[in-house]
Amino acid sequence: MARVFLVSENTLKKQTAINDNVDSGQLRSAISVAQDINLQESISTSLYNKILDLVDTGAITATTNSNYKTLLDDYIVPTVIHYSYFYALDDFIAKFMNVGLVQGFSEQGNQIDINVFKMLKNGARDKAEWYDNRLRDHLFNNDNLYPEYETSTTDGTLPAANTDGFMSSIVTDEPYHWKDYDPTCCKDRYKGFKEI
Repeated sequence: MARVFLVSENTLKKQTAINDNVDSGQLRSAISVAQDINLQESISTSLYNKILDLVDTGAITATTNSNYKTLLDDYIVPTVIHYSYFYALDDFIAKFMNVGLVQGFSEQGNQIDINVFKMLKNGARDKAEWYDNRLRDHLFNNDNLYPEYETSTTDGTLPAANTDGFMSSIVTDEPYHWKDYDPTCCKDRYKGFKEI
C-alpha cells in the first residue's frame, strides 16, 4: 500500500498558523509522524490500518462505513492536524543543510526567541492533546462501533492506549514516587502528600 495521508498539506495550512507559501513537502514528514506515532497509539494499529485501507481504497465513503467516516472526519483529522502542526514547528526553527543544522533568516521577518518558540510548542501540544483526548473518549464510549479498536495482537502492533491523551507533568512540593504510594500503608512516609 502506498503512503496514505489522512490530512492534506493544504488542510494543515488552512487549519493552523502555517503560511500558504510553506513548501508542502516540508509538511508531509510532520503529518507522517503524527499519524504513525500519536494516532496509531490512540486508536491501535488494527484500527489505524483499517482507516488507512478504507481511505486508500475509497471505501470510507460507503454507507456501510459511515461510523468510520465520522471517526475520521470528526475525531482523527483534527487530532492529526494539531499533532502535525506540533511536529512541523521543529522543522521551521532549524533546517538541515549541506553545512549542517542552521536557523533560517529572512528579510521579511526576524528570528523568534527560544522562549517564544517554547510557548508556541506548548500551545500546539496542548491543543493536540485536547483533540487526542476527545478522540480517545469517543472510542472508549463507542468501542462497539469499531471492532478493530479492541483487537489485541502478539505481533508487535500497538494496542489502543487506555489513558487520556494528556502528557503534561504534575509538579509537587516534595518528591515522591506515585508507584510507591499506597493509601492504606505508610501514610506518614509521605508528609508532603495531601489527599484531595
